[in-house]
Amino acid sequence: MTEPITVVIPAYNSAGFIAETLDTILKQTRQPEHILVVDDGSTDSTAALVASYGNAVECMYIDNGGQGRARRIGIEHTDSDWIALCDSDDLWEPNHIERRLLMLERYPDAQMTFSDFHSFGPTAESDHRLLDEAPEGWMTQWADTDDLGFFRLIKSYPAILTFNPIYPSGMMFRRESYQRMGGFIEKYSRWIGEDSEFTRRFASLDDCVFVGDTQPTWGYRRHSSNYSAVQWKNIKAKADILEEHLRRGVVPPSYVGATCAERDATRGTAFDQACWEKASGHVASLFTELPPAQRTAKRRAKALFAKVGLFF
Repeated sequence: MTEPITVVIPAYNSAGFIAETLDTILKQTRQPEHILVVDDGSTDSTAALVASYGNAVECMYIDNGGQGRARRIGIEHTDSDWIALCDSDDLWEPNHIERRLLMLERYPDAQMTFSDFHSFGPTAESDHRLLDEAPEGWMTQWADTDDLGFFRLIKSYPAILTFNPIYPSGMMFRRESYQRMGGFIEKYSRWIGEDSEFTRRFASLDDCVFVGDTQPTWGYRRHSSNYSAVQWKNIKAKADILEEHLRRGVVPPSYVGATCAERDATRGTAFDQACWEKASGHVASLFTELPPAQRTAKRRAKALFAKVGLFF
């Protein structure tokens, strides 16, 4: 593949991590044509650090509006046929782009591509990889895997309905498909899971081909300031996004029933996780959001006890 690749990196007060991120991108065995950092209103030394890379990295400054908005503005600022995303605290393996180009040689019709990751950082689990979290049988049901470790999702929307293996720093997608699905929407820019909203909307395109890589080609940094550090909020965010997509008519008609069922089950899981995390200030409101079928006697009792700070 000879089409140019642009890397878009949203950054907000990222002085502690951005240099390490940029170094891994600049050390790729196949260099991208353009690296763009979108400084999302930082008040620290992010801009100065990026400027120290000279012409190797472009930096544009915008008023703070959230990661999704920063990505959208960055993508609109560029014209490459392919856009790769990277968050300002994650790290690429040296062969990240090389593996992606090898993938596209084998799957030239791919429109959304992604890869597995390994976690690192102070709150990471040892030897954690995202695909290890896939439900039993998920790969067999939804992934057609080849001898190089690449896999085409058989049906993108239902595949990622129950398990989403696509995170921003592992994404690379075609501009044409991005424009057709509407891109990042500013309304969701500060939502927890805004990247998941984007991915699910991308998968709602009937003819969109998703291809993944089982090889971890990047590292996901886990630390205390991660937007997604509290698990019950992550789970609730998924239910909220599914509800939003159902309301807006984003969900393909043939998957409305499955999406409703997944939304309801996810609300139940969010409630259970909040109880486990002893999020006493939130359990009662989470219970009110449960659909009737999810309001079991046990959950009702948990909600009552949580009001007085008791958990079981």
